[in-house]
Amino acid sequence: GWPIPWLIVEDLYPPECPREGPNTRLAILMPGRSLNLQYTLRCPNRGYQRIGPTMLESGDVFGLIKRFRTGVQQDYVSVLPTVAYIETFNVSARRPQGPVRISNKIYEDPTRIAGLREYAPGDPLNRIHWKASARTGELFVKQVEPSNVLGATLVLDLAEESFKPAQRDARTELAITTTASLAYLLQMSGEQLGMITNAMDAAEIAQWEVDSQLVLSRDEVVDAIVGERESDRLSPLTVPTMRTPVQAQMIIENLARVELGRALSPDDLILNEYNRLPRDASLIPIVPQVSPRLAEVLAEMQIAGFSVSVFLIRDQAAYEEAAVLLAPYNIHVFHIEEERHLHELNPAKIGR
Repeated sequence: GWPIPWLIVEDLYPPECPREGPNTRLAILMPGRSLNLQYTLRCPNRGYQRIGPTMLESGDVFGLIKRFRTGVQQDYVSVLPTVAYIETFNVSARRPQGPVRISNKIYEDPTRIAGLREYAPGDPLNRIHWKASARTGELFVKQVEPSNVLGATLVLDLAEESFKPAQRDARTELAITTTASLAYLLQMSGEQLGMITNAMDAAEIAQWEVDSQLVLSRDEVVDAIVGERESDRLSPLTVPTMRTPVQAQMIIENLARVELGRALSPDDLILNEYNRLPRDASLIPIVPQVSPRLAEVLAEMQIAGFSVSVFLIRDQAAYEEAAVLLAPYNIHVFHIEEERHLHELNPAKIGR
C-alpha cells in the first residue's frame, strides 16, 4: 500500500542480440499500479537464447541505501538453424529425385502391384487376387514391388574432441546447417528420416527457474541468476526415423538447441543406436573427421545392409584422409566447405 519513490527495472537479454526499444525504465510506482517494458530483440545466431530475468533496484528517497532483487522468471527462445535448399539431389537413393527402384529389397509395398502368379502353398490369403481367381477358376496371388522409399537417418557428430580449435564455431554451425538442409530435402521428397547426435541439448542444461533474492549489490544479482550446469546425459539425442509430415521440423527444432558434447564418440554413437536403426533407411554421418575406428564401423554398417554416405565439414586434409579410409568400402564422401556447396550438390557428383 506504500508508494515506491524510485524503481529501476532492467530486463536482461543476450548481448549478441540487437535491441530496439528500451529494456530499462526508471519509475515512481504508486500503490496498486504496474509498469510494462516493451522492446524488440533480433537474434542473428542459431541457439537457445535466454531472455530475462528482470532485475529490480530501489532504495530510500535519497538513494543512500539501495536494494536489488531478481525476478522469478526467465524465458527461452529457440533460434532455428539456416536451411540451404538442395534442388535435385536424392541423398538416400543416389539418383535424381523421383520414384526409384532399390536393389536392397527389404520391404515390399502392397500398393505397388507388379503382376500375378499362381497360388502356392504358404501364400498369405491377403495376397490372393480374388477377381482374377473368380474369372479363371484358379487361385492367383498378387506380386508386389519393394518399397521405393528409402530415406535416411542423419548422424550428426558434435563431440567436442572431434573438432579442432581452429574455426570450431564456424564448422559446428556448418555441420548443423548441412544436417538441417538434408532433413528438409528428405521431407520434401516424401521419404522417411530421423536423426541421432551426440550433442548436448541446451534445454537440459538451462535452468527454467530463478530464485528471487534480496541482495545488496548488482554483482550479487548476477550471481543469484541461475546459470547453466553440466549435463549428465550420456544417451544420444534422437528423433526416431519414420515418415511423418513434421519430421524435418522436429529435427530442425532440436538442432536449434544442440551444443558441443563430451559424451559419445561418433562410432560409439552409431553402435549404441544400431539395434534401433531401420535397415531400409540410409545412414548419413555428418562429421568433422573420419577416424580409422569410425571407418571400420561404417564399413560394418554397409556390410549389414545399410547404404552409407558421409558428409565431411570444411577440412581438406580430413577429407582426403576420409576418402582414403572409406574408398576400399565404396563409401562416398562429400566435402562441404561452405554453405553454397549445399546449393551446388547434384546427382553427377554421387559415387565419384
